[in-house]
Amino acid sequence: MPRLVDRLPADDRTNGWSALLPARLPSAPLQGDLDVDWVVVGAGYAGVAAARQLARLQPSASIALIEAGVVGENASGRNSGFAIDLPHTPGTSAEATEQGRRAIRIGHFALNELDGLVKEHAIACDWEKSGRYHVAVTHEVAAQTLKNYAANLDTWKEPYEWLDQKKLQDRLGTNYYRAAIYTPGTYLLNPAALIRGLADSLPAQVQLFENSPAIEVDLDGPSPLVRTALGRIRARKLILAVNAYSQSFGVYRERQMPILLFASLTPTLTESQVAMLGTDHTWGVTPAESIAGSTLRLTRDRRLMIRQGFEYSPTLRTTEERRTKAKAMNLGLLRRRFPQLGDMGLEHFWMGWLAVSRNHAPAFGQIAANAFAASCCNGSGIVRHTAAGMLIADVAAGRENPLIADFLAQGTADYIPPRPLRDIGVGLTMMWDMWRGRAER
Repeated sequence: MPRLVDRLPADDRTNGWSALLPARLPSAPLQGDLDVDWVVVGAGYAGVAAARQLARLQPSASIALIEAGVVGENASGRNSGFAIDLPHTPGTSAEATEQGRRAIRIGHFALNELDGLVKEHAIACDWEKSGRYHVAVTHEVAAQTLKNYAANLDTWKEPYEWLDQKKLQDRLGTNYYRAAIYTPGTYLLNPAALIRGLADSLPAQVQLFENSPAIEVDLDGPSPLVRTALGRIRARKLILAVNAYSQSFGVYRERQMPILLFASLTPTLTESQVAMLGTDHTWGVTPAESIAGSTLRLTRDRRLMIRQGFEYSPTLRTTEERRTKAKAMNLGLLRRRFPQLGDMGLEHFWMGWLAVSRNHAPAFGQIAANAFAASCCNGSGIVRHTAAGMLIADVAAGRENPLIADFLAQGTADYIPPRPLRDIGVGLTMMWDMWRGRAER
């Protein structure tokens, strides 16, 4: 049955990562009617990976990939630019440890794919294997969360280094953190440049249509249909890869929660400011307290980036007042960490949405006779959604792949009560988490 799509991404043209890049000419929007073997909706990491994998599996198939806006301007180009190889939510049970081991296989699988594509197509995205500092601000979080994570890494036989406050100050240039675990396998990058490069290097059989938001879909029946303002695509099979916007298509409404985050980039630091930082020429920091904490980076072009403000956002919209408060918070937290840099300002400020589930599992699988979906990145979008796209293509094409079982080791996203009960429960839970972890900001 046809369904009108009730909420689409709205590009506010503030993405700092793409502002650093040269101009790019988008692909033409869909115009007229098109019949294809496959249509993939959403040209983020999952959608691009799915289209590429379908082309590998079926070299003679016709594949259409449609994107509501411009590649790199929506969620895929607005994240913090971490391609993380390891799970970073520690669990101490034998089951959690095994789930982590399987997640590592998925991480290595997707990172090998991305590393190969960056090199093969010479994608200029500041792709660098810099590793990651997983940090604690307080002694309590260091002694509990980081110690548990170290135990996991020992069990997984993954290399890491424990760093105290002094060693962190030497490397990063701040004494704000009590301790950290450094793991070497994470890549840092400009996410807008990476997703642009991945989309622009797709096989010739994939037709990319940008500025083509779906306004109506029919996922049922033998031939799924997608209609845009200027055209329509009828396909043998469809893959939906729009993450938090799945709810707009009537998919996974009761399985995932849209989360809004805010990020900022400083201007390029001066030589004297850089001299007051640590020995690492680039670095990335993720918080052990993931909801209340802040993600930071020192980029290759000597800017500081911060992402903070994890909040439930069921309408996929926010207000200018909230943006203003978030921007001030970003700046204040940067200055608190690096007071030696003086009256530091922000050059870019933006926001973006991701999707999380109650049990941190993906929303993934068959949603109709000839329609499939991959959603709910749970905050590790570049790696997990690259894997999700490749694996949902395998599922849709009927290809067996043992990594599918690894990807679904935690099952699929749990049911969440509908609104307004969800709003009350999630809102109270997140308020408690933010208050409990306030010292880790």
